[in-house]
Amino acid sequence: MLVRKATLEDVERVAQLNHDLGLHHGPYHQLYSLKENALELVLPYIKEKIEKSALGDSLILVAQDKEIVGFLMCAITDLRDPQWKIGKMGHIGAVYVVPAYRRRGIAAALMKEALKWMKESKVEYVELNVDVQNVAANAAWTAMGFKPHRCNLIRKL
Repeated sequence: MLVRKATLEDVERVAQLNHDLGLHHGPYHQLYSLKENALELVLPYIKEKIEKSALGDSLILVAQDKEIVGFLMCAITDLRDPQWKIGKMGHIGAVYVVPAYRRRGIAAALMKEALKWMKESKVEYVELNVDVQNVAANAAWTAMGFKPHRCNLIRKL
């Protein structure tokens, strides 16, 4: 399994996997409901993310077998509050591995590369968001050393 930086040639496949990630989240909450033309809308978004990753403050990785079977998007953000000692935070924005390739260490391999990149960028802490109902993802992230830190509450208006 090859883990590498995404290129513009990967836009369509990464967009499809990102769309599949959206479909995967659908059952957890109506907040994750997709628009009818979601895949069409996500193509320019993924293209922009890959282009911006060349600037160095974000990274999109892909896991490739015969085709791309997983991806990870991450970024480094400024915390912006001058009173805090920690000035920047790593953020894992999306991780997805196609079902047929799960439980083979692919998400862990993607995460390893992302964490290496963040460490080289002098990031001390990395966060990610996961739905509380996503038992498998919660178990996977916990096994990789992530711990609960804060709780986001949501309310429909």
